[in-house]
Parts: sequence; C-alpha cells; structure tokens
Amino acid sequence: MSNICIYDLIACAFWDVYDDIKAARHAEYWFKGGRGSTKSSFISIAIIRGLLANPDANALIYRRVGNTVKDSVFSQMLWAIDRLELTPWFKCKVSPFEIIYKPTDQRIMFRGADDPMKSKSIKLQHGYFEYLWFEELAEFQGMDAVRTIKQSALRGVDRAYTFYSYNPPKSAQNWVNAEALKVRSDRLVHHSTYLDVP
Repeated sequence: MSNICIYDLIACAFWDVYDDIKAARHAEYWFKGGRGSTKSSFISIAIIRGLLANPDANALIYRRVGNTVKDSVFSQMLWAIDRLELTPWFKCKVSPFEIIYKPTDQRIMFRGADDPMKSKSIKLQHGYFEYLWFEELAEFQGMDAVRTIKQSALRGVDRAYTFYSYNPPKSAQNWVNAEALKVRSDRLVHHSTYLDVP
C-alpha cells in the first residue's frame, strides 16, 4: 500500500483545506479557479484518501452531460490513483463508468445530470456515499437541480462531503457566483489561481 505523503502531491494552497476536510469542519467545499489551478487534482486525491480512511465510504461524481465523464472526471480519478501509486488495488468499468477499490469493493461512480433516471437507479452493495463531487458546476442548470441530486444521493447519510468545482462565470449575477456568496456555517469557499503541480 502507498505511503506517499499527500502534502507532497497537492499544491500548498490546498493544505489547509485538506486539514479542514480531515477534521470534518464543513460539509460543503466550493473550489473556484481557472485552468491550471489544480482544484480538480486536489479533489481527486482527497476523495481517494478519504475512501481509504473509511471502508464504508463511496463516491459519486457528476458532470452536467454524461458523455463528458470519460475524458474529464473519470480520467482525473485514474490520475489520482496513479499518483498515489495505488493502481494495482483498483479496477475500472466503463459501462457505466465506475472505479472499484478491490480490497473492500468500495465504488467511485460517475453520472451525467442529463439523465435523471440513471441517477435515481444508483444502488450500492454496501456502505454509503460519503463524497459527492459536481465538476464544472457552472454548466449545471441551477442550484435546485444540484440539490435534487444531492438529496437523492445522500439520503439517510449522517456525514458526507460535497465538492463543487468551477471556473467563476464572468457575470456576477450567474447563479454559481450568487450561491457561493451565501454565508453558511457548513460551507467553505476556496479560490485558487494558477498553481504549479507538485
């Protein structure tokens, strides 16, 4: 099993956020930043390490459109597994896209929000979804659509973490920018710029 220190793999701008997640200080983490900000790299590594820390945890990852999953979040999670030197411990499926941690049968599932029926039919053999990630949040139709998915995925779960990652839309009136400005005790908003990948 990998003994790599996660702080060697993530940009220092995310060290405090990782500590915050480990301490379970918030339930929602909003990551805004442009390309090169390494926000997706950080989230993918944090999810893998979180699954390894809790054998009952699973992850569910969303893009607005299902046919963008393969070349974005699915590839990103494979990258994180490789960086953590854990590739032999995982197996992949592509129909539907899924990554399985072989020792415990934990799942990382991928879905598109454009197919509501597939979201409703998600079943886990054991455990629960502790991690939920909405990538490219600004592409989603609005916070109501996101909440509907979230309520379905996290129903009956006592502790879970939702990650939202997005490039800040130019318009201040955009629903993502407006939502991120709302102050909530269970929410942390992190803004990153171009960062060098370790």
